[in-house]
Amino acid sequence: MKKNIISKTSIRKGMQYERKQGKLLLTVLLGLLAIIAFIWAWCEPSSAAGFGYGISCAAMTGIASIDDVSDKETHGNEIGYYVALIPISMIYDPMAFPQPDADSRAIAAFELKNGETCPVFEAHTIPTLLSNTEKGDVTTNGTNTFTMIMGGDRAVLHTFVEEFAGGKFVIMYKHIKDTVWMVLGEPERPMILNNTETKDDADGRYTTLTFTRNSVYLPLPYTPTTLPVAHTD
Repeated sequence: MKKNIISKTSIRKGMQYERKQGKLLLTVLLGLLAIIAFIWAWCEPSSAAGFGYGISCAAMTGIASIDDVSDKETHGNEIGYYVALIPISMIYDPMAFPQPDADSRAIAAFELKNGETCPVFEAHTIPTLLSNTEKGDVTTNGTNTFTMIMGGDRAVLHTFVEEFAGGKFVIMYKHIKDTVWMVLGEPERPMILNNTETKDDADGRYTTLTFTRNSVYLPLPYTPTTLPVAHTD
């Protein structure tokens, strides 16, 4: 009788040991599978997207007309845009800034101070304009955000960022093939360069400039087909 009790106890302990070993083996196998899946997803992100894991690298670059750069220094959409960034300090202030026509919304010409010329930048990606409005308790509030990307990692871009971060501008922009310039901002409510990001890595070399202002007014067409020129007495 005593031998039978010992035998049953040994069998029970053996079965418990086997179960523990089985659980340990299963845990190790699952861990190995998880490691293999992680490595595979890292090396083949497009294939792993179906498992809810993926890596997306979107490169946005452009070529600035400040000094122009070749395509080997940037890559992206070859869509050229001219952007004139006019500091409000350049605008000829004895002349009132033009107001939009009630029907066409177009504004007439304005002038720069004597000896000044419009700084023009050229981008290979389309600038992004985001305008939104929100009704408050008393008034309706609005925000304009204009973002552009300048290509290359160059000293001239670094100098512009250092000297004009936080600066106030009237922005004029158009597609290279268009004849109509659009105007965003005015001396009383300028666009402010409130954010810059300069990047130089495997994705590309470029500087992102973001301008904002609090206003419900949208861009206005500029009547002349050429940029503002300096005032002459």
